[in-house]
Amino acid sequence: MSRWADTVMAEWRRYREPRDTGERTAGLGAALRELLPKLGLKNAMDEQAVRRSWSGLVGSFIAAQSEPDRLRGGILYVRVHQSSVRFELERVWKAEIESKLSAEFGADKIRSVKFFS
Repeated sequence: MSRWADTVMAEWRRYREPRDTGERTAGLGAALRELLPKLGLKNAMDEQAVRRSWSGLVGSFIAAQSEPDRLRGGILYVRVHQSSVRFELERVWKAEIESKLSAEFGADKIRSVKFFS
């Protein structure tokens, strides 16, 4: 039926049929996954995911002494509160932290970790 005929029938019956929007709409999650990269906010979502899982990946002691600051170009910048802990992280724990991050988020998202005070 044409749009005009639908309108006439709806007025005659005093009831409007709900429009079928199934093929034109998407779920909120799908819409956000499509929209965020266009707005340049995909990286921000990745940063939040890293922040949420930081303590579980590195343990409570390291998490209490450090926090992920930003993720740029595949490099995760981590702020460390004490220089002695930063030295220990760079020399001893860096490779293990990078491997855990790669396993959790993929090697294409996080290639390296840089610690700073």
